[in-house]
Amino acid sequence: SRLAGGLGVCAPMPKTMGPVQRVSLVLTAMCIHALPALAFGPSIPSLSARGFQRGSSSLSARTRMMAASAGDDTIRAFLVRHGAVDLTQPGMTFPKDCMYGGHNVPLSDLGKLEARAAAEFLKDEDIDLIFCSPLDRALYGAERVAEKRGLTPIQDDGFREVNRGRWLGLTREQIQEKFPGDFESFGEDPSWCEHGGETYTQLFNRVLEARDRALNTAREKGAKTICIVSHMWVTKSMITDVTGIQPTQQDKWSELLVPTASISQINYPRQVGGGKPEIVYVGTKPEVPQDEAAKAASGWGG
Repeated sequence: SRLAGGLGVCAPMPKTMGPVQRVSLVLTAMCIHALPALAFGPSIPSLSARGFQRGSSSLSARTRMMAASAGDDTIRAFLVRHGAVDLTQPGMTFPKDCMYGGHNVPLSDLGKLEARAAAEFLKDEDIDLIFCSPLDRALYGAERVAEKRGLTPIQDDGFREVNRGRWLGLTREQIQEKFPGDFESFGEDPSWCEHGGETYTQLFNRVLEARDRALNTAREKGAKTICIVSHMWVTKSMITDVTGIQPTQQDKWSELLVPTASISQINYPRQVGGGKPEIVYVGTKPEVPQDEAAKAASGWGG
């Protein structure tokens, strides 16, 4: 009943945990184990020693204590992904499982419920500033975090999701049929962008520029804790910057899971050049009440 390997998520599995949750926990552990240990740097000697968690719906008491114990020389950053989207609203022509990237698609009812759950998860955090993508699905989540704090989310186009170019609105199968060779070229050549969209390197650089703007604003205003509400590939950019996984390593980027409305935490040094950022946890997804989730999902097509 214990996961091997000394990972931060190792703990007895609750007896009430269902088979799907058990499989998810095992896969989570496998995914963490797949990350290169040296990528976390000498300040994080081992995952278990730092309490690093990912993919769970709750945090251990140890991890919560560490997450809240950052000193005055640190800026805590909570990275929140938007909730699930709805591609079935009137006027939408996108099929399910299509590439929508930086297009402004709406949240589903379930996605709004997930966004509220993420905000609830952060309710006791003393968040000073909130930044977000200007896309509606991220702005909604940012507003839920902001509404009880009297804050106004700061929108930054640098946190917009990756531009998918001519793949917009198409499924993987449709892209392969309409633009044969695109996926192969994109995967084999990190600089290829003939689809009219962004490479992951371009995305990575854009996101880190926006992140630096957010951190500099926090430094100028003396903020200790910030929240950035954005998207999957945007969040991956900030996480992989810390782990050392390059944007050209697309296979490793794909292995990193960032569920909808999940929360990750990175602690950044307050002073520029004052040390290395540290990952506290990645991809923790707050639970949504099952009865509310079932009701919301009944009308969800995204």
